[in-house]
Amino acid sequence: AVFVALLALAAAAPRPDSSLESAELVHDERAQEGASYSTNVEIDNGISIAESGDDDGVQGTYQFTAPNGEIVVLTLVANAGGAQFESPSGHLPVAPLPVQAIHPIPQHALEAIALAAQQRSAGVEWNQQGFVIDK
Repeated sequence: AVFVALLALAAAAPRPDSSLESAELVHDERAQEGASYSTNVEIDNGISIAESGDDDGVQGTYQFTAPNGEIVVLTLVANAGGAQFESPSGHLPVAPLPVQAIHPIPQHALEAIALAAQQRSAGVEWNQQGFVIDK
């Protein structure tokens, strides 16, 4: 699925001067046995895809050249714990650092937080509406 999405992105990318450039497949190696698979594709325009997966998840590296000429590298690790994308080339946004509060937390809020922690440690549980669950 990721392979198809990246290939579609590359195909839809604007081309300078509306040229009719074509790309040739340099390397195409695919294997599948049961739920395990691997894909290793390289195109002469700089696109390369190395992806493998099995019952435990998927991992891959995807590389292409951005319209401004920069080499973009993305890595993916997806498993039962979720999916994690990284960009060794620095092309994914990075969350800002946490902002320091400019006002102190009000005393009544600190008391409510402490009460909730005390109740939680005593085994009290709440449902999604905030009501105590009777056991």
